[in-house]
Amino acid sequence: MPRTRGAANQSLYRARIALSAWDQARDADRHPEAQLTATFLPAVQMHLKQAYGWFLLAASGKESADSSELPQTTAELAEPDAGKSVPPELREFSILESEGWLGEMLAPWEEPDAQPAMSAPAGLLTSDRAVPGFALAEQWVQRLNAMMDRMDDSLAEC
Repeated sequence: MPRTRGAANQSLYRARIALSAWDQARDADRHPEAQLTATFLPAVQMHLKQAYGWFLLAASGKESADSSELPQTTAELAEPDAGKSVPPELREFSILESEGWLGEMLAPWEEPDAQPAMSAPAGLLTSDRAVPGFALAEQWVQRLNAMMDRMDDSLAEC
């Protein structure tokens, strides 16, 4: 296994550890959910972004790199060598970054104000983004893991 794929696995594992600790803290019911989210969501998201960056390098054929070279998106990857096309995995990632759950996962998380200045009128949809919290972080972990597992075979063939 290339170093980049191993590092992606390690980062995904760390995201799972943070998610598990978050779940245990939720079960203990000693802290407000908003505080747990503010504590754990940035940590889970950071590890997932690192896992994704390492996986991007693996999918682009780079077998070794250091953490200072991690791309955050497909746009940050080097163009393929002359005569080579962009791998289909990278095209799929690009779409998911702009139109799907990857874009949501990669977006900076901002802690909501404790007291919103103004509430929306009843029935008005203010955002189509999922509410950041445990369920969303768990979904990101599951989706990134499934995507990496699904693409392992095709990457191994390259």
